[in-house]
Amino acid sequence: MKKYILTISTIIVTLLTISSCQDIDLYPKDDLTDTQFWKTPNDYMKAVNLLYDRMETFGTKDTDSDIAYGQLGNTVSNGTLVAPNSDGDWDDRFVDLRNCNKIIEKSESYEGNFSEIERYVAEARFFRAYTHWRLMKKFNDVPIVTKVLSTESAELYGTREPQAKVEDFILFELEEIYTKLPLQSKLTADENGRITQGTALALKARVALFAGTWAKYHKHRTDYQQLLDQAIAAAELVRKSNEYSLFEKAGDESYRRLFIEEGDNAPEAILSSRYYKDIRMHSTAHGVYWGQRGTPTKKLADMYLCKSTGLPIDKPGSGFQGYKKMADEFENRDPRMSQTFLIPGTTYLSPQDGQLVSVPQFNTRPETRTGYKLWKFMGEERTGVNDSSYDYHIIRYPEVLLILVEATYERNGSVSDEILKNTINVIRSRVSVEMPPLTNKFVQDNGLNMQTEIRRERAVELAFEGFRRDDIRRWKTGEVELPGALKGIKYKGTEYEDLSVLDKENPGIVDENGFLIIEAEANRFFTAPKHYYYSLPLNELFLNPNLLPNNPGW
Repeated sequence: MKKYILTISTIIVTLLTISSCQDIDLYPKDDLTDTQFWKTPNDYMKAVNLLYDRMETFGTKDTDSDIAYGQLGNTVSNGTLVAPNSDGDWDDRFVDLRNCNKIIEKSESYEGNFSEIERYVAEARFFRAYTHWRLMKKFNDVPIVTKVLSTESAELYGTREPQAKVEDFILFELEEIYTKLPLQSKLTADENGRITQGTALALKARVALFAGTWAKYHKHRTDYQQLLDQAIAAAELVRKSNEYSLFEKAGDESYRRLFIEEGDNAPEAILSSRYYKDIRMHSTAHGVYWGQRGTPTKKLADMYLCKSTGLPIDKPGSGFQGYKKMADEFENRDPRMSQTFLIPGTTYLSPQDGQLVSVPQFNTRPETRTGYKLWKFMGEERTGVNDSSYDYHIIRYPEVLLILVEATYERNGSVSDEILKNTINVIRSRVSVEMPPLTNKFVQDNGLNMQTEIRRERAVELAFEGFRRDDIRRWKTGEVELPGALKGIKYKGTEYEDLSVLDKENPGIVDENGFLIIEAEANRFFTAPKHYYYSLPLNELFLNPNLLPNNPGW
C-alpha cells in the first residue's frame, strides 16, 4: 500500500461510484450511511485507513526540552507554561477513539466470515491502544473509552481512570491483537505501511518502558519490575523476529538519509506516517532549511562521544579537539553528530536553493539562535514549500533495541555484555556510525556510569524525534536537567567571534567559559511535581467537573 494515505474523500468517492436504483428514499450523495457501509472487508479497510492519517508526524520536536531551541523560547522547556483553555492533544484524541470504536463495534455484527475482517479490527484495536497511549503519556490519568458515545452517554461526564489502569489496558490490548496482524515480511508492496505484529510489539515495549520507569521513579504503582519484564519480552520478540534491520544503503550518510527521501520503506521503519507526492505532503524540508524546526543546544552537542576512544569529551585523553576553529568541535566525534548538525563549511543540498555551502552566520539559512544548525530531516529534493513527501518514522528498530537495554538495566541494576552486544552495539555498528562498542569493562575502566551511557545513547540516536522531554519526565530528572541556562556554541575567543557571526537576536552574552547563553538560568524554572505533568484543558474541566482534580501542581 505504497504511501497508504486514503482520507475521508476515499469513502465519499466510493459512494459516488456505487450504482443504485431510484427509490423514494434517497440517501445523501455526499456521505455513506451505516446501512450502505460495513458490508465487505474492503469497507473495513477503508475505515481503518482514515486512522493512519491521524498518527503523529513531523513537528518542532525536542524544543520542549534541554537539547533543542526554537526561534523563541519554549514555555514547556522553561517552565512558564500556563494551563491552556483547550488542547488538541486532548480534543483530537477523543475523535480518534470514536473512529476506532465505531469500527470495532460494527465488526460485531458483520454478516460475513469474521476472519475476513479480523486483521482490520486488530488494526482498529491497535489504534485505540495507541490513542490511549498518546493521551496517557501527556495527561497521565485519562478516561478509557471503549465504545461509541452519544450525547446521552454517561461516560461524557465520567471520571479519569488511574494511570496504572490505563497502562494495563493498553498493554493488554496490544498483547491480545499482535498475533492477529501480519509479519512485516508478509506485507505486499501495496500494503507497505500497515500495522504489523512488530508494530504492536514495539508499541507495547515503548508503553511498558514508560510505565515501568514512571512506576520506579514516581511510584504511582509498586509492580515496576513486571512492567519492565513486559518491555523486555516485547522488545526481545521484535529483535528475534529478524523482521527489521538498520538502514545502511546510503553508505557513510545512512543515518542522515534515513530521515529524508531515501529512508522511505527503510528496513528499520516499524511504524511511519506516510506521505506521497500530490496526495499527502508536508513542509518539513523547508522548515528545517529555514531554521524553523529548532536548533541543537550545547547540551546535545556535548553528549556525542569521541570516535577514536568512545569517551565523553570531558574525559582526559578522549581525543576532543576543542573549540578554537569552528570545525574543531566536530572532529573525531560520533558521526551521528555531523549527520544531525549542519557544520560550517559543509556542502549540502537544500530543498529551495539547491547546492550550497553552510556558513556560520546566524541569520543565513538555516537560521539559528544557538549557533548550531540542524541538518537532520532536511530533505534534498527541490520542491515547493509544502510539497515534500518523505515519511516520518514514528517507531524505529533502534528505539526497540534501546528499550531492551534500558529496561534490562532498570529492572536488574546491571546489564550483560551480551545484551549490550545485541542492542547498543548493533546501533553503534551501523554503516555511517561505526563507534567503539560499549562494554562493562570499558565503563568500569574509564569511571563511567552505565545508566548514564545508556541514556546518552538514547538522546543521541533519537535526537529531534520528540522523546527527550518524556524521558526526563519518566526518569524524574527534571530538577537536574531543565532549570539551568540553555547555551549554544563557544563564541568568545573562537573563529565564530573572529567572523562576527551573530545577529540582532543574539547579543553575544556568554558565560565564564565563553559559551553563548541563549536562555538565562534566571528565566528557566522547574517546579516538582507540577512540571512532570501537564494541565488538562480548562474548558474540559468546566464542562465536566468529574475530571477534577487536575494534575499535581495545576
